[in-house]
Amino acid sequence: MTSDLFPPALRDKLKPSGPTVPHPGSFPFAPMPDGADAAIAQFTDACETVGGRVSRVANAAEAADIVLAYLEAAEWMRPGQPGPAPFVAWDADHLPLPDVLSVVEARGAKRLDASVHAEQATRDDDCRRLDAAIVGITGADAALADTGSVGLVHGSGRARLVSLLPPVHVALVPVERLHATLGALLAAEPDLLRAAANVVFVTGPSRTADIEMTLTRGVHGPRIVHVVFVG
Repeated sequence: MTSDLFPPALRDKLKPSGPTVPHPGSFPFAPMPDGADAAIAQFTDACETVGGRVSRVANAAEAADIVLAYLEAAEWMRPGQPGPAPFVAWDADHLPLPDVLSVVEARGAKRLDASVHAEQATRDDDCRRLDAAIVGITGADAALADTGSVGLVHGSGRARLVSLLPPVHVALVPVERLHATLGALLAAEPDLLRAAANVVFVTGPSRTADIEMTLTRGVHGPRIVHVVFVG
């Protein structure tokens, strides 16, 4: 709706009713803990408080071990399913450990194509096919030490459903992407949000208490969120 079509009565009611409030200036930022180990420890405390899991790895093989532990777990195996369960992932060039996908596949897990067609009939088939995926592997553009959150910037090769559809989300985060707070992140990287089609900050597994005030996980997203620091 253009300004000339906006009802004048509503426009008048929305006008400021008092003096203009000056901008408060720069905001103070919580200090980053000294050293990567201390920062990861703070992140871990916050993430585990809301039910998340945190690990640190040095290479693709160690990251693959974490992914395969979920894909090979008895709770995710379906009758007659040979080998590990399937998974979906961001494209390798958007992961801090690009080789992790080939390592997981080499150990018998099938990677499903995460693309979804626009046509409804084909889209329904895609959703049924992707329902078999147990783990979604993503990178992360940021981690926030104070809340235990990871920031995901979506786009080409970074499908949103990878972190939303499977019951397990494994997010690979370079240690150098860890910031003290959201404010510190935006101050350090002001263009992060402007360049993105979609940005989501994930804090632990999906949870809701809409039904009889009973906390339930995995209703609107993954039941397990495992943040893996790389480096």
